[in-house]
Formats: sequence, C-alpha cells, structure tokens
Amino acid sequence: MLYLVSGMLCAIIVHAIARRRNPAGTPRRLLAYLFPRQIYLHPSAVADYKFFLIDRILSFLAVPFFVIVPVFIANPMFHLLVATFGPVETPILSPGFATTLIITLVTVLAIDLALWWIHYLHHRIPVLWEFHKVHHSAEVMTPITAYRMHPVEIILNFNLTNIVTAITLAVFGYLTGDAITSYQVVGINVVMFLFYVVGFNLRHSHVPMAYPRIVSYLLVSPWMHQVHHSVEKRHLDKNMGFIFSIWDWMFGTLYIPARDETFAIGLDSGEAPQFHHVGALYLLPFRNIIARFSAQAATKSTHKPS
Repeated sequence: MLYLVSGMLCAIIVHAIARRRNPAGTPRRLLAYLFPRQIYLHPSAVADYKFFLIDRILSFLAVPFFVIVPVFIANPMFHLLVATFGPVETPILSPGFATTLIITLVTVLAIDLALWWIHYLHHRIPVLWEFHKVHHSAEVMTPITAYRMHPVEIILNFNLTNIVTAITLAVFGYLTGDAITSYQVVGINVVMFLFYVVGFNLRHSHVPMAYPRIVSYLLVSPWMHQVHHSVEKRHLDKNMGFIFSIWDWMFGTLYIPARDETFAIGLDSGEAPQFHHVGALYLLPFRNIIARFSAQAATKSTHKPS
C-alpha cells in the first residue's frame, strides 16, 4: 500500500508537469489522467486482473516448493570458506558504519546484476522467451501488470537471486566474523526500499515518469522500463535492468528515450491478443515450446540423408 500511495503521488506530480508543458494534450481532470478507461478496461488489463487473483493463490501454494532457501546455500558456503582459507581470528571487516554500508550496497548490486542477467537470458534463449513472453504480451500496462509473470519465470528468478544472496551472505559472514548487518527499512534493503517508493509501480503504467538524463545512466526510470515493453525495433531488448541501468550501459542495452517518444507495447510478432485469457497465460508457453521443438525435429528429419 505504501508503494501504491507513493506511486500515486509521483503520478500526480507527473500530471502537474505535463499540464504545464502541454495543457492541450494532457487531460485536465486528474482522475481521467490517472485511470483512463481505454487502459484499465482493455481486454489485456482485464486478463491481468483475473490472472493476478488466481496466480497469487497458486504461487502461494506451489512456488515455494521449487525455490531454494538461501540458508541451505549460505551455511555450506560459509563452512567452505573457513575450510579453504581458515577461520578468521580478527574480522577483516570490523563492525561499523562503513562495513554496514558496504554490505548494504554490495548486496543490492549483486542481486540487481543477477536480475539483469536472467532477464537478458529470458530475451535471448528461445525456450525462456516463451515464458517471458507472457509478461511482454500485455498491450496496456497497469501496476497489476507487474504480476503478469509465468510461474516458471518466477521460480527461475527467485532461485537465481536466492543463490546470489546466499553467496553474498556467506562471503560477508566470513569477512565480518559472522556479524552481518545492513541498513534496512521494515526488513527490506534500504536502497531497494527507496527505489520501490520513488515511482516503482509506475514502471507498469501509462504515466511517463522519467529521471534526468544523467540519473538515467545509473537508475532505471519508469519511462525507461515502459520503453522496454515497446514493439518498436529501436526499443527491442533494451533496458533490461531492474534498479540500476549501469548494467545496460556496460553491456550495450541502454536506451534513454526522449520525452515525446510514442510507441505501442506488446509483442512485435502480433501474438499479444492470444494472451488475453488466463488459460493462455499459463499454457500457451508450453504449447509454443512443443511446437518449436516439433518444427525443429521435422526440419532435421527433412534434411536427414537417405
């Protein structure tokens, strides 16, 4: 609720700025700007609402059985470090502000890099793309669209981030003599918390909240993530980052959109309408994967020497 409220405040500010810059092209009424009927009643959005209600229940019941618990990796990794390098008599990183700050920043950077990498693979590996396609099939976006993710993708993302978290905890546990502390707000890494508060829910919305250009080289703005969902060729496979855009900058996938860019979102293949039903959101990836492998098998059979 806090993130939704903060996102709403950010959207109100964006509306005020848009009204000042382009009063003729921006709805005067705030509610008309925030909740346009053509978006919130679109078949794609309605599919999001249904999928959200069903998937929250299924994810709660099923996903945890397929997710690695970080402690199962962190403890063995910690003991491996002790066995390899010997016990630390005096902590290499002594408790204090600097150590806590280092742990806070390195942890969130490691997790964010892992999320960038798995996101990149979802776009590059055909089988993974079929599952990730569920998220990109949204033709309009609301904050609920953030939950439009196939359970297979959720499980892969959770496991990778849990593994990275566990390794990070083990390393810092070894360096600090098992005295790990980080700056948190209500149990969440403070960097991640601040990112969620400053407009996170607008990344899946029609509200073009952008950051100053220099900041966009460091942080992924809602506007940059909306471009990630674009069907325009210039936008495809750009802005893979979650929190930090430095990974996109480093690996050549950064795209900082102009303020007045326009684009449609969805799938450039034209498949998006097929995903307007809850059953399709769950089952279509499997059907597409089977069809893909069947086509490959048929091609090999055709070219097999007699």
